[in-house]
Amino acid sequence: KFLKATPLHVKQHIYGFAVGTLAGTTFGLVGWGGAAIVIPLLTIATPIANLSQMSATGVSLSTLSVSTLSSGYKYWKNDCVNIPLVLLISIPSMIAARVGTHLARKLSNDALALLSNGSNVVMLPAHFWIQERACQRAAAISSSSSHDDIHVVGATTAIRKDSVVVKSFTDIKKVTHDKTMQHVFFGLCSGFYTALKGIGGLPLTISYITEATHLPHQYVQGTAICAVIPSILTSTISRMDLIPLKISGWVGLGALLGGYLGAEIALELSEEHLRRLYMSCLVLFGARSYYGAFYNIRNILKNMK
Repeated sequence: KFLKATPLHVKQHIYGFAVGTLAGTTFGLVGWGGAAIVIPLLTIATPIANLSQMSATGVSLSTLSVSTLSSGYKYWKNDCVNIPLVLLISIPSMIAARVGTHLARKLSNDALALLSNGSNVVMLPAHFWIQERACQRAAAISSSSSHDDIHVVGATTAIRKDSVVVKSFTDIKKVTHDKTMQHVFFGLCSGFYTALKGIGGLPLTISYITEATHLPHQYVQGTAICAVIPSILTSTISRMDLIPLKISGWVGLGALLGGYLGAEIALELSEEHLRRLYMSCLVLFGARSYYGAFYNIRNILKNMK
């Protein structure tokens, strides 16, 4: 009776807040997955959602804008962000995002959805391979550290007390300078990909930083989140005319709270547990992408007849 008596716009606000909170928490916790939650849940053919792919993508970007700010702030506050690397990736990505957004406007809803799901399917094996390599390196570091009676608990301890990890943090300055053009080129590709696909491109950025710097996962995740903030904001501003502001506001409010909460939980986890959680989300959202890509191809072929 309560649900029936509740006005439709109130249901939409509650639903949007719940979707945003779930997406923001997931985003802050594992560094991605927000769009994989927001877009499907807002394109369901029901009165409280039923947005177009383009509008849902716009809401997703606006939602990620606030969740990246809240979770990025939490990671930065805990010294888990490499600012020089963030700048080398984020500035070029902001420029390329304008081009990607312009191209996205010319694609159909099914084509955009296929691009999103298809790229996830293609890149999933590479993401796993990179994370497995990182697990092996972390195991080697842990084995080496055990001989020196060094114990690592949580992200903050790993950053400040583990001698092996501190050496890696010192080396990142050299890596950043030696690979300047590589980071800039990746930023251009990431920004274009972000705007075209409709999400922050965070799995791609996380995999890149993991392989290019060999840093602990919390540090990689915090740097990656901050690196995509400019491209997400640029893409969001370019789509403002397509974003339903009312539901976007409630989704964004939930994402703001969820992003901070998710980051706080992530920083309390060990690197191994956080990495395994991240890989589990790759399986979960990757499996959905396989089904989504098949569904998108079927719709495109149907419309061609």
